[in-house]
Amino acid sequence: MQTITIIAIVVVALLTVIIIGLAWLGFNSSLRLYEVNLAQGEYDEEIKKEYSRVKRKNLSIIASSLLVILLIGLFLTGGFISRMNNGNITVNDKIVLVIETGSMSDFYDDKYAESLNNDRRLQFSATDLCVFETIKDDTELVMGEVYGYKIKNTIITHRLVKINSDGTYVFRGDNNPTADVYQVNKGSIIYHYTGARARGIGAFILYAQSYFGIWSILGIIGITISSEIILNKVDKMNKKRYRTIRSMENEEK
Repeated sequence: MQTITIIAIVVVALLTVIIIGLAWLGFNSSLRLYEVNLAQGEYDEEIKKEYSRVKRKNLSIIASSLLVILLIGLFLTGGFISRMNNGNITVNDKIVLVIETGSMSDFYDDKYAESLNNDRRLQFSATDLCVFETIKDDTELVMGEVYGYKIKNTIITHRLVKINSDGTYVFRGDNNPTADVYQVNKGSIIYHYTGARARGIGAFILYAQSYFGIWSILGIIGITISSEIILNKVDKMNKKRYRTIRSMENEEK
């Protein structure tokens, strides 16, 4: 693990602890003030109206609990997905890639566009979600189609523009001034673009995979759980106060 990654993880952890800690202190401070006012009878009328009715299931608590479960589920699912295929989603022989650059968003110049008959149907932009299919060993590559090839741990999704005499392949991003520097072997070409895409949806995935996104999600979950704990305490205090009110009323009778 790289040093910068370790530092980022530590910073995210510290920020998460700080924001949850501050939220908890704020909630507890408000709870103590509420408890003082409650003992002085400031909320007696509201409590009598609320707790004298036949109690229904507390839908707000149920809804809040479901929200917490949903947030945790989304966080765990996002974390799991982000570790599969470098953050991409695989279903059978299809993979959904999150596009991170604009290298295929448009043609670099008119001359290059004319050489490809101005074929824009296979172009996509940064933050798009694009569906690729896995290439089999006997798949014949077609000039002008868009493929995904792997260099080290990076998948590059560019258009095939040349097949060399030695059997290697040359790719180029439509919006790049020159072809890619890599002479790609057939074995490194692993995906073929199907033409299906969802515009802009990848921005949410990229955000969720970022350290700030992870911190934000953890903070939301922590604050939500903290608020639920405080609300449950308030409910218990209100019920106790309601029993005290009833007891005082019975004594007066």
